[in-house]
Amino acid sequence: MNSKKALEALLVSALALLFAPALSAKGFSYSFADVGYNHLSGDEYDMDGAAVDAVFGVHDYVALRGGYTRGWTDGFPKDRDPSGNPDVNQFRVGLEPHYSLFKSLDLVADLIYVNTKFNGDRSHTDIGYIYGAGIRYQSFKRVELRLAGEYVSGNVDKAFLVLGPVIKLTKTFDLSLRTSYSSDYKDYFAGLRMNF
Repeated sequence: MNSKKALEALLVSALALLFAPALSAKGFSYSFADVGYNHLSGDEYDMDGAAVDAVFGVHDYVALRGGYTRGWTDGFPKDRDPSGNPDVNQFRVGLEPHYSLFKSLDLVADLIYVNTKFNGDRSHTDIGYIYGAGIRYQSFKRVELRLAGEYVSGNVDKAFLVLGPVIKLTKTFDLSLRTSYSSDYKDYFAGLRMNF
């Protein structure tokens, strides 16, 4: 996928959301933080780590996103790093345009800049983007489901199918789960969501 075309499509979608307030319903909250365990399983290497992702609703139709993952790899290709297990520091920042079709159904998109630094015998940095689009759906009173497609550019350069259930525990805390699948990568997250 051409990054320029994807960016143009996302910006047009975001502008359309900004100028359609009369048609929207009251949807989900876009102010929360997810904190938990992250596991990546890939053909090249595996990674275990801790991740935090925060979403800040700064406008009725746009939220800011930011995140950080600290990970430890296993089975990393020796030709890329002789240590075989470099540490990972990944920073993410971007936008999440969203639009409520119904009280229980939102359309969402993501445009996220990703900076991943591998620290080992040969430290290097990988820069890419995540382009995503999907839905947030309130399937039951205490269960929300996020279903989306994502394209990750950079070293990964893959399309992913994303499934993310959220289970309401209390008014402030939820159980947040997320799985992402591509042909040769599987990414899992499990943690707590704190609602602001």
